[in-house]
Amino acid sequence: MKNRSTPPRPPAAYWWCQVGGWGGFFFFTVFTSPGFAAFSWHIVGGYFLLCSGGLLLTHALRALIWRRGWIDFPIAKLLPRILAANLGLAFVLVALVWVYFIFLPPPNRVSWRHDRAATVAIAATFVSNDFILLTLWSGIYFGVAFFKRQRRIEIERYQAQTALAQAELRGLKSQLNPHFFFNSLNSLRALVLEDPARAQEAITQMAAILRYHLQSGERSLVPLAEEIETVEQYLALELIRFEDRLTTERAIDPDALPCLVPPLALQTLVENAVKYGVSRDSGPGLLRLTAGVNDTVLEISVGNTGSLRDVSSVQSTGLGLTNLRTRLRLLFAEQASLDLHELPSGWVKARMTLPVTKP
Repeated sequence: MKNRSTPPRPPAAYWWCQVGGWGGFFFFTVFTSPGFAAFSWHIVGGYFLLCSGGLLLTHALRALIWRRGWIDFPIAKLLPRILAANLGLAFVLVALVWVYFIFLPPPNRVSWRHDRAATVAIAATFVSNDFILLTLWSGIYFGVAFFKRQRRIEIERYQAQTALAQAELRGLKSQLNPHFFFNSLNSLRALVLEDPARAQEAITQMAAILRYHLQSGERSLVPLAEEIETVEQYLALELIRFEDRLTTERAIDPDALPCLVPPLALQTLVENAVKYGVSRDSGPGLLRLTAGVNDTVLEISVGNTGSLRDVSSVQSTGLGLTNLRTRLRLLFAEQASLDLHELPSGWVKARMTLPVTKP
């Protein structure tokens, strides 16, 4: 593991926890000490040295952890190192307090057994207590570090997934350009020589559609009202081409107008209905557009007279609906759906549902 010459600067929360933790331990030992030793300021001084030394030594341990790269070690590799470091620091802490009591003995010396066995037993007890305390500190420190690392990994993973989804959405939008523009240009081609005045009007409508497309290119979601306005421009172009063969009906809930939908989503459904419905039938064709809000779900449907067999009889890549399904999945996950089915009454209906989202 690569060593770090300088550990990162600890945040303010680290110091608050250090001072609060060791300070709380100091007051705990002071208030519980009369249970086994007579209270004196000399004893309080020993506890203060113990806690302030613990604060400094654990801060030094933190620096060692970062310089040696232990923060990234797996548990099997980390555990023996941190236990050995805690044991060494426990000896240092006991020696520090022991030196304090040797050079500054209490005024009223309590009775101690001064044989070697008793001294070793007392030292071992203090070392064990400090080792447990330092190990508890290490467990809390590495627990917080592990939580922050996992959180950072999750954030980075989410950012990577978001960037990938945005890139995929941009790719899908670029694939929609020819699908949309070529269909619209076919509507204009026949009018240039037959009816120049109506062709000029159609070009104006086409310009409005192009303007909307360019403005919505950088947005993942747009209000349904904007989508409907663009669809009206598109249908105006198609009415010039089909004339009396195309009849349109609309049932739009006003509450649905501010709801957000993917750009050109409604346009894709209407284009498919016209291309594989009205244009395939030599007789009159009906296109019905509905949109409504049901609790937290926005439902949009585009129906047309015809049959799915008419769609299968022509060469269709299905790119428009496939891309739209992918865009819905990227934007709303499992909360959105798009299905296409044939009704017994001679209708083909495309139904799109997505969660209600407002700007």
